[in-house]
Amino acid sequence: MPGLLQSPEGNFGSAKVIYALVAEFLGTMLFTFAGTTTPGGGVINWAPWGNGMSLAVMVFITANISGGHLNPAVTLATMFTGHMKFTRGLAYMFLQLCGACFGILMAAGLVPGASVGMGNSGTGCFTTGQNVTLGMLFGWETVMTFVLVSVVYAVAIGEPSFGIMGPFAVGLALFAMVFAGSQFTGTAINPARALGPAIVFHCHWDKVWLYVIAEFVGGVAAGLMAGPLYGTHAPWLAKILPWVKPEQGGDDDTGLENQTSNVGETEMQAPLYAAKQGTGTKLTADGASTLV
Repeated sequence: MPGLLQSPEGNFGSAKVIYALVAEFLGTMLFTFAGTTTPGGGVINWAPWGNGMSLAVMVFITANISGGHLNPAVTLATMFTGHMKFTRGLAYMFLQLCGACFGILMAAGLVPGASVGMGNSGTGCFTTGQNVTLGMLFGWETVMTFVLVSVVYAVAIGEPSFGIMGPFAVGLALFAMVFAGSQFTGTAINPARALGPAIVFHCHWDKVWLYVIAEFVGGVAAGLMAGPLYGTHAPWLAKILPWVKPEQGGDDDTGLENQTSNVGETEMQAPLYAAKQGTGTKLTADGASTLV
């Protein structure tokens, strides 16, 4: 018996949207919990391993359902490039933030000595390293988020995609960035991951706002760079690309709308970790699987 994701394209749209929102909530919650509770000190810094592997696993779990964003910076970028409708994008980001908060609440209940409202010593709170200025914080988080979101576009949204290797590549990108920047900023590169501990533990409110701004800037910059390379569904962006031409027989605006709004009919849940031709299956825009 086929499941919901194998139902014909366009059927049970509301149910698929609900499941997508639940997937973003649960995926972000479990990723936040796993990443937060990974030991980061000692002889070996396990933080890159725990965060990178847990993100890859959660993206594998949620990719077929919601696209596996699990990061408001990814969602905002796809909104700017037209791969995600504005209203659904806002819903995604809200559920991601709620998921991060619940993940931190899990940590507060399961980690010895942790408690809600404990302040700057809370598990998973992000702050800068020694002698790291706010400008350095902004630069690190912007660049690292740019790298992560660029990888998402390269392996998941761009064509040809990297198929089932996409989630692993995204996790590997986080792995590399945590290795590079954890000593300077803790490497949040996810507004939900930065805000979750701040909300639950009431920690580092003097800096968390800068984390969030930097991560959104890095994510949107990556999306705007990737859009012209991998394709855009935003009419405003398509109009400034010299290789996008209006369709014959219509006015310029109508032609551009027709070229850039095809996915709007089925509401892309980008990024889509779709299989390449000949590898068995491919995800359609609403998450259904078809043979290729």
